[in-house]
Amino acid sequence: MPNPRADFSPIFDRKPLRLPGNARVAAWVIINVEEWDINEPMARTILPTPQGRSVIPDIPNFAWFDYGLRVGFWRLKEVLDRHRIRATVSLNASVCLTYPQVVEESLKSGWEIMGHGFTQRIINVEPDERAVIRRTIDTIREFTGSAPRGWMGPGLAETFE
Repeated sequence: MPNPRADFSPIFDRKPLRLPGNARVAAWVIINVEEWDINEPMARTILPTPQGRSVIPDIPNFAWFDYGLRVGFWRLKEVLDRHRIRATVSLNASVCLTYPQVVEESLKSGWEIMGHGFTQRIINVEPDERAVIRRTIDTIREFTGSAPRGWMGPGLAETFE
């Protein structure tokens, strides 16, 4: 069954893509800035839990998210700023409320903000997907002064809605 979201287009039928300055490669730097709930099972685990069972709180696996906001984000920002590379932040909107300095510093660097759900929960399990998307957009708009420029579903998930 063909993809209902995009018409089929073989690469040979398309006009060649021309990049600015006749560049041969383009890169889009996207930094996922997420907020995971320590009171829920971690969707991804780096360190297997005892006997393969979900545990709450899952401190070892929660720590990699926490490290990202405390250390990883800032190291990436330092390198990208030094090389004057503008990134896109794929943002859980709740970060505007709980870690505002991360969003403020992203804006100071001129980075784009892309919606990525309110918190890091797969949108498919939300009882009211539209309400989550609306809350995400409204929170980002209220904090940054403009709506997000794009969307990437949490967990790269999407629905047919």
